[in-house]
Order: sequence, then C-alpha cells, then structure tokens
Amino acid sequence: MLKYAEPAEAVGIEVAGIIDSDYYGNTAEYCGMPVIDSDDAFNDPEKLKYYRENFNFFIAVNWTPENRSWAIRNNEKRQRYMNMIEQLGLNCISIVDPTARLSKHSSIGYGVFLDGHVLIEPKTTVGNFTVIWYNNSIGHDNVIGNNCVFQRQVILASDNIIEDNVYFGTAVKALKNQVTFGAGSFIHEGIYIRRGTLPGEVVSTTSPNQRRVYHHFID
Repeated sequence: MLKYAEPAEAVGIEVAGIIDSDYYGNTAEYCGMPVIDSDDAFNDPEKLKYYRENFNFFIAVNWTPENRSWAIRNNEKRQRYMNMIEQLGLNCISIVDPTARLSKHSSIGYGVFLDGHVLIEPKTTVGNFTVIWYNNSIGHDNVIGNNCVFQRQVILASDNIIEDNVYFGTAVKALKNQVTFGAGSFIHEGIYIRRGTLPGEVVSTTSPNQRRVYHHFID
C-alpha cells in the first residue's frame, strides 16, 4: 500500500483513503491511511454517484502468477476491481514516481504504476493497469498490454509486443528485439531470454512441473 501512496504524495496526489471490504469494519486505518468504505458501497446508486464525481481511484491490490491460495484470492480481487473501474465508469489514475523517466514520445494508460528509476524509451505504449517496479529499463517501440507486471531490475529490449497479463520476474533480461511475449506467460526471476513466449508459457530453470525448463541462458 505504501509503495503506491508515497510516490502519489510526492507528485501532489492526496490519498483520501482506502475502499476495501477486507478492511472496512475491522480497522479505522491501514498503514496510516483511513479506511473509508467497503467496495460494496458501489452497489448503492447514491454512493456510486458521490464517489464517481468526487474521487479518482487506483488499484493497490497486486497480483502474482503463483498458484497459492492467497495469490489466487488477490488475483481474483484485482480482476474484480479492474472490472468495477471499467463497468462503473470510475476515474482511474496512473501514478508515476518523480524519479521515473517516461519519454514524451511514449504513453501510458490508466491504472499504471511506474516506480522509482524506471526508464521508458520513446515510442513505447504501456497498457492499462500495468505495474513496472523499481529500476526497470524498457526499450523503445515496445507495445505493452494490460495488467502486466515487471518486477525489479528488468531489462526489456526494443520493438516487442507484450500481450496482456505477462509477468516478468525480478532481474529478467529479455534481450531479443521484434518478438512477442504471449498473453499470460510468466518468466521466472533471473532468466536471460532471447526469444518470445507462447501464451500461458512458464519459463523456469527450477521446477519440473513447468511447461519448459531450460539452463540459465535461453535462445
């Protein structure tokens, strides 16, 4: 939560509070931020009108491709919130850390987070709800889809297509140009990869249960 709140405040975005059924009624505040309502509030037409006309929104629920009960629950919750944003017409903002460098010739959608020391080179587009964490380098002419995650210290080459829901683990080096990373694919941390991925593919060096297992360098 604070990973989003601090950059928001640094660029002058006032954080009004948290709307989340998991916290509402259990605690008055979380991480120093007030819990102001349950997401069930959007079922009330008057409350929906009030929130839609007076507030901007940002989804602070993260997702991960891990197959664990808490991860599955978070993923479902994030997807539900994304659907609410779009179906209810809520204004969803993006947050860009003041140390991030986004080329004036590139663009980002809504609900995007660019963490500290992220570099986005020219003519790259970043889709809605995508999260690019600390110290990432994204090359030029990339087309990045919706709800992707780039963990810390990822390097992405240029002129690639990254489809929706792609997850790059920490310190992934994707060093091939003009390839496609298929929707829902997951590249484990520390991988050096010089090709694209198939939809839903898991690229790993460790687990015998994944679709493909490779040595450290993949070409």
